[in-house]
Order: sequence, then C-alpha cells, then structure tokens
Amino acid sequence: MMSALLTAAFLTAALTTTACSSPPPPPASKTDRAGLVMGTKSDRVLMIGIVNRAEAFERSATPAQIRACTKRPTMAYPTCLPATR
Repeated sequence: MMSALLTAAFLTAALTTTACSSPPPPPASKTDRAGLVMGTKSDRVLMIGIVNRAEAFERSATPAQIRACTKRPTMAYPTCLPATR
C-alpha cells in the first residue's frame, strides 16, 4: 500500500513538471509598458506590476538585468534595465 502511494506521488510530480511546464516569459525590453519591479519569480524572471492597476506581467531577464532592477524597492521598469551593448 505504501509503495503504491509513493509511486502515485512520484508519477503525479513527474507529470506536473513535464506536461504542465509553460514557455518562459518574453525577454525584458526597453519597449515594454512602464511598471514597478515587484520582485523576482526565479533567478531568471522579473515580476512587474502596473501602477494603480491590478495588472502584472513577467519578463525573462539576465542576472545583470535583475541586479539592476532590484537595487531599490520602487525601481521603475523598463528604465531600470541596463544599456545593451
């Protein structure tokens, strides 16, 4: 009985991580709508909130972009993005 439960839990976890994985968000860009950086979802995803609205969006970002945009709590996005070379 216990091994059946463990097998079921393992299969559920495996299916959840493979079948339900969504594509990464689009890359951070200077042409995005303005918002405030709310934080990071992972080490490669920025969460941006629109001021005075119940909207938010995510953008893929490099470690340098994440460092630049999370220096201060109220960083304006996309102006916080470092200049590209």
